[in-house]
Amino acid sequence: MENRIFYYALVISLVIHIVVINLLSFSRVVLKEPKLIKQLEVTYNKVTPKHDVVEKKLAKSIKSIKEQKKTKKVDILSKDEKVLPSFSQNIKDMTKLTGKLKLDKKRAPMIQTSDMNRQISVPMFKSEKISNPKYLSYNQSIRQKIKSRAYTFVNHPDFSAGEIYLTFVLGSDGALKQVKIIESKTKANEYLRDIGLRSISESAPFAPFPEDLNYPELTFNIVISFEVGE
Repeated sequence: MENRIFYYALVISLVIHIVVINLLSFSRVVLKEPKLIKQLEVTYNKVTPKHDVVEKKLAKSIKSIKEQKKTKKVDILSKDEKVLPSFSQNIKDMTKLTGKLKLDKKRAPMIQTSDMNRQISVPMFKSEKISNPKYLSYNQSIRQKIKSRAYTFVNHPDFSAGEIYLTFVLGSDGALKQVKIIESKTKANEYLRDIGLRSISESAPFAPFPEDLNYPELTFNIVISFEVGE
């Protein structure tokens, strides 16, 4: 009997607790303030195109420039010579000296150039009858080299007309072995003789012999002619 009463009491207590809990939870739900829903406001700003902004700024700058031009006065120089600055007068005075700007011949610097009236040639002997084209070509190259070297001495005051006959020996490798003047045919002063010897010795070594000229050495005879025009 006591057990039943205990169980009934336990059940009644449980039911009461459940009812109380439900009532409390319901009251919280009812009493809870509803949350405010924030409204988003969308605003639209007018966007001005870039080119419009540039045009407005340009118009303002042009307007300011025009206003400055109206306010400022530009002083124009008078054409009167008294108003001209001193430097312009100096320029006028310099124009009067144009006749004096020419160099005096006595004071002009001396510029040394090759005298076109002085000519040098190294012709081939008419008596030489050589049909070998290789030898003729080699002989021509030798005479041309000697002639070019002789022209380096043309500006000397002792340069005069004359002819120098020379004979020289070359090895197969183009090296100069011997050179001398043929006195019996030479008609020239000492300076021209020195030119003849130096033109050959300073042109050496020459090119080696061509393959067709199969000789250990060869003797060459040349004449260097010096001419002075009037």
